[in-house]
Amino acid sequence: MIKRKHIFLDDNTKIARLEKKIKKYERYKPYNEKTAKDDFRVKEKLAMLSVVASNFMMTGHSPTLVLTKLEEGEEVMKPVGGGQKDRAREIICKADFRKLYRGGKGRKTDPLMIITAICMYVMRQDNPQRGDIRYSNEFIRNVGVTKEIYQHISQKLEANKNS
Repeated sequence: MIKRKHIFLDDNTKIARLEKKIKKYERYKPYNEKTAKDDFRVKEKLAMLSVVASNFMMTGHSPTLVLTKLEEGEEVMKPVGGGQKDRAREIICKADFRKLYRGGKGRKTDPLMIITAICMYVMRQDNPQRGDIRYSNEFIRNVGVTKEIYQHISQKLEANKNS
């Protein structure tokens, strides 16, 4: 049997190995400790958001400021319209999808389905009587959002918003 020689590492190699271990640890840290920048899935979710937003024709980015007359006769700059996509983006970046809707026996969890429900939630916040979002809509049906799933996700979002 051949005896092994001891190879002593120099300082640079030791530092490099430790850095590599730290990098590996950072990559595999738990989901709740990850920031939005760390989570590579967020980019995928935001790409799905633009698909859903274009299907629903959601208003784009930040609301425009318009001169609005108040009752006293003063004119004040007030935000009008817009911002739905930005609000949906905020929710998607902050929310833990596994807590919003859990899959179980016979229940599929698809990020596109959850994003669609979030977009519906944001649009219904602006206009609660929004009648043009039907569950029989071809896109919504293909994604798999049902009334029960939407209600479940919107209740979770309301609970998160209040806390």
